[in-house]
Amino acid sequence: MEDVMRKLKIVALILLGAFSAGWMGVASAAPGDCAAELLAVDAAIRDAEFVGTKATTDESNLLAKLAAAQAKVDLNKYSDAVDKLQNISDTATALAIAPKPKLVDASGINGAVATAISCVAAL
Repeated sequence: MEDVMRKLKIVALILLGAFSAGWMGVASAAPGDCAAELLAVDAAIRDAEFVGTKATTDESNLLAKLAAAQAKVDLNKYSDAVDKLQNISDTATALAIAPKPKLVDASGINGAVATAISCVAAL
C-alpha cells in the first residue's frame, strides 16, 4: 500500500510540475537531447482526441509518462527513456482499440513516439 501511495505522489508531483511550468521541462532540454522530438510527442498527445468520462485523466497520464521519459533523458538513462516512450505508445494504442475507445486515433501519438524513440536510442 505504501508503494502505491508513493507512486501516486510521484505522479501528482510530475503532473503539478508539468502543468505549473507550462511544460518547460521538455522545452528546456538541450538540442542534442531530442528536445524537438519530445516536444512533438507532447503536441501529439495534446492534439489527440480523448473521449469518455476520463478523457482528461487519460491525457494527463500520457503527459506524465512523457515527463518521466524526459527525466530519464536528463539523467542519461536512455534505455529507460525508450521504455517509457514505448509505454506511451502502448497505452495510446490500448486506449484506441479498447471495446469502448478512449482515444479516437493513436496514430499521431505513435508516430511521434517512434521518432522520439529513434532519437533517444541514438544518444
